[in-house]
Amino acid sequence: MPRSMARRSLLAALPLLFLGACVQTTGPMGSMAPGVIGPVAPGSIWAGRIGRVTGTDGMVDNPLWTAEFSEPGFRSALANSLTRAGIMTPGGTNRLNADVESVTQPEETWAKVQVTMVVHYTIHDATGRTVFDQTVTTSYTSPLGQSVRGIDRLRIASENAAKDNIALLLHALGASAEGAPRGGPF
Repeated sequence: MPRSMARRSLLAALPLLFLGACVQTTGPMGSMAPGVIGPVAPGSIWAGRIGRVTGTDGMVDNPLWTAEFSEPGFRSALANSLTRAGIMTPGGTNRLNADVESVTQPEETWAKVQVTMVVHYTIHDATGRTVFDQTVTTSYTSPLGQSVRGIDRLRIASENAAKDNIALLLHALGASAEGAPRGGPF
């Protein structure tokens, strides 16, 4: 093959190689739970106290989000995370209510997609009295380098905003979790 033809073939293939390195697999929402969770101390007031997680569906009513965010899926990831942290057990007497107040329309540019999530958490004891009441706001920006396709960056940003939100709640309850920003839980 002549040298100039080989050079043209290489130049034509470079963009395809770049795209292949950047593109992530498309699919349904992945895990919204933090990957690494450290348990609460055995003497913690929250150890084994939560028995169930509840919440109101329909707070996020934008049809754009149906494929990218599920409130029941979020609460399932939250319950799994609380169990891994030793906060939620079948015999727990408290109930954690997690209402997703908003998941923003993405702020999208050609280079990034940003998602902001606001969740209101309350914990009620066996008598129904509120013993914990916090609103947690998190934001995640998925840059072009994470995926070329905007829908994939939206999924990535949604997953990570949810992971960070759960991580901040776990931090507030005395557990450690990957994703909790430094400098305080709220």
